[in-house]
Amino acid sequence: MIILKTIALYDKTCLLCQETKRLFNKLDWLGKVEWIPLQEYEKKQSRFAFRKEDLRKEIHIITPSNKIYKGFYAVRRLLVNFPATFLFGILIHVPFADRIGNPIYKWLAKNRHKFLRKNCDRGSCSI
Repeated sequence: MIILKTIALYDKTCLLCQETKRLFNKLDWLGKVEWIPLQEYEKKQSRFAFRKEDLRKEIHIITPSNKIYKGFYAVRRLLVNFPATFLFGILIHVPFADRIGNPIYKWLAKNRHKFLRKNCDRGSCSI
C-alpha cells in the first residue's frame, strides 16, 4: 500500500523555517508530511512550478490530492494533520479566521529578520 504524504517546501537557509519544520516534525507522529528544502525542489523537474521569490516568502505545501496551499493556509492545513493540533487546526478553519490569521502570518514572515537578527547570518531573513 502506498501512503501519499503532504509535501512541505521550506527554505533550509532560513532559521525560522528550520524551526517551523523541527516543531512540526515533533507533532507529526503519524508521518504524514515530507519536508523538502525548496533549494532541492527547484532543481527537480516537477509538475508544479513556483516563482523563487514566492517560495522564499512563505511556506508552500502540496497535498496528496495535488492541492497547493501557501502561507497561513498551508500552516492551517498542516495543523489538521497532527493529532496534537487537530482541534486547533479545525478551529482556525471557521469562516473569517483567515481575516486574522493571514495578516498575522504575513506580518511574521515579513518581519522574521527582526526576530532572528542575531542568528540570521545567511541573508535569507532579509527577503
